[in-house]
Amino acid sequence: MSDYRSHLSVALWATLMALALGAVLTLPERVVSFEVLGSPISASLNAELLVALVAVAIVCAGLEAAIRTHPQPGLLKHTYRYWALPGAIVLTAAAILPAAPTNALWFAVLALTGLALAAVTVAEYHTIAPGEPHYRSARLTLNILAYATAAVVFILIYTTRSRSLISATAIGVISGLLTLELLRSVQYRFRQALLYSVVIALVMAQSTWVFNYWPFASARMGLILLVQFYLLVGLAHQELLGQLTRRRGLEYLILAGVAVALMVWFPTL
Repeated sequence: MSDYRSHLSVALWATLMALALGAVLTLPERVVSFEVLGSPISASLNAELLVALVAVAIVCAGLEAAIRTHPQPGLLKHTYRYWALPGAIVLTAAAILPAAPTNALWFAVLALTGLALAAVTVAEYHTIAPGEPHYRSARLTLNILAYATAAVVFILIYTTRSRSLISATAIGVISGLLTLELLRSVQYRFRQALLYSVVIALVMAQSTWVFNYWPFASARMGLILLVQFYLLVGLAHQELLGQLTRRRGLEYLILAGVAVALMVWFPTL
């Protein structure tokens, strides 16, 4: 087993153990209350939050150690960009696991989390150098899992029916992290990609604030946000590649508009 796989294997199992620990660990819960823009907000500091943060730290540290074994150290700049998707997956799993209604479903979620993390971390390593033989398949894997994670997170956050300040902030943060991963494929334009990630995060947060007033089901709103996220990331990606034209931008807008229209009028969603 190569060095990078050893690091990833240890990090993966340690992350899953940390997530599993959340099912048995009990700590005194502390509620922190404060006001933002005149609106009272309460945040719970409990074992679930602690486990989530520890699990994120473990997977990011393991991935960083694996990345540092790459034979081309000149490419290892701003390596924290690789942490976004694994961190988002762990946070999503940490939110879903405590709500699992049965033990079977709990184990299924944990197993799927392990498979997703294994695929993502290996793919992250193989996208360090664009010339690697597995680069395209690894990049495709990351794109699919990034959008899948976005869909799950958007629907999950809407299902909680949290206040706009909380839900909009959460969706904005996750959107920014996932955008940074999706735009990482454009080489040598990191600052622009970071700027677009921040802009997309702000737009997604603002949209969430508005969509919270719409009387639609959580799944429908989550998917509408996913379409918007795909549109924004797609336009940003094309611009970074220098390939954004009026025609291509119009194609993205038309496809997004059709998708949203179908979801708004689809009766069973």
